[in-house]
Amino acid sequence: MPRPRFNRILLKLSGEALMGEGAFGIDPDTTSRLAGEIAEATRAGHQLSIVVGGGNIFRGLAGAAKGFDRASADYMGMLATVMNALALQNALEKIGADTRVLSAIPMATVSEPYIRRRALRHMEKGRVVIFAAGTGNPYFTTDTAAALRAAEMGCDALFKGTSVDGIYDADPKQKADASRYESLSFQRVLADDLKVMDASAVALCRDNNIPIVVFNIREQGNLARVLSGEGTATIVQNEEKTMPAYDKADIQRRMHGAVEALKHDLVGLRTGRASTSLLDPIQVEVYGANMPLNQVATVSTPEARMLSVQVWDRSNVTPVEKAIRNAGLGINPIVDGTTIRLPIPDLTQERRKELAKLASQYAEKARIAVRNVRRDGMEALKTDEKKHEISEDEHKRLGVEVQKMTDETIKEIDSAASSKEKEILQQ
Repeated sequence: MPRPRFNRILLKLSGEALMGEGAFGIDPDTTSRLAGEIAEATRAGHQLSIVVGGGNIFRGLAGAAKGFDRASADYMGMLATVMNALALQNALEKIGADTRVLSAIPMATVSEPYIRRRALRHMEKGRVVIFAAGTGNPYFTTDTAAALRAAEMGCDALFKGTSVDGIYDADPKQKADASRYESLSFQRVLADDLKVMDASAVALCRDNNIPIVVFNIREQGNLARVLSGEGTATIVQNEEKTMPAYDKADIQRRMHGAVEALKHDLVGLRTGRASTSLLDPIQVEVYGANMPLNQVATVSTPEARMLSVQVWDRSNVTPVEKAIRNAGLGINPIVDGTTIRLPIPDLTQERRKELAKLASQYAEKARIAVRNVRRDGMEALKTDEKKHEISEDEHKRLGVEVQKMTDETIKEIDSAASSKEKEILQQ
């Protein structure tokens, strides 16, 4: 039986997942691979937040066992998670993913403080939110932090990335005949003391009806397969809750995501008029990481054909200028102290036609994404009818509903593309 498709996800990664084949620390290649899979998931329309452990650097319980004060050892472990979060953020931003690190222990120099509403806004804007420093309190594991953040973010599921492809009745690394569970109830996990996550995390997910999906994160490409409902994994959920395959809210979110992605792409097409949104996609390499331009400078339009970039830190002027030159906008920056002026040149007729064609290609990509969502919705309705969760008449009615959402979204895409093409071609 296929698993349901979840949209808003909390991904729990152990610190060991970042080690690769090493015995300690952070492996850049492994971290880059994980970042690539996470970025791919966001492009597929999922909203992702992440809780990462710190066991590859320091584990609080192990430290306490060796004589450290338990609270102090746990705080040290929380600081290790911040290091891992920053490493993962750096890897994500190198490939163009928009991320935010929110720490439960305030440290404004390297991260934002954890504020629930702020985290929700980041996720709604398509950013990957990385939660660091656990819950900010000793005596709580990052498993519990993951369950807590999943509940606070209203996540559809908590994905636990491990080194095995699910939950077994015995350790598969020690018993070759160990049997994997396809699904389990929370009650069974707690009663049999199956080592999925710690008991408080499992109970928190149970009480908030958040399924836990356990899968192998070390297998390349597995995150995308499991998110699509096809990869090998074990799902832990409440038995009394049936989950219809058809999810109207999920379809609406995914279609809306395709429109938002199109608008983001269209923003980057220069039309000859000054607009601060023109610089939104630009990432600047500063402080050892890639950061959005609007996080290191203030952008304004003092004149109709002029952009002004006021860089906050003088040492970042050169990286900002370089990022603008390399963005392919056809604009030559003029540096004056900490101010960079960007005169917007006229577009040639040939260049306007090229940009209009590119806008059309962006729109077609968005239409394909919407049609794929429609296909998934129709397949889900077929599955629900076969399972007798909906009647034939309801299948037809909901099919009309999916088609209506598709038509309205395609119309919105056509309108956005048409407006942009007219704007580009306007002399």
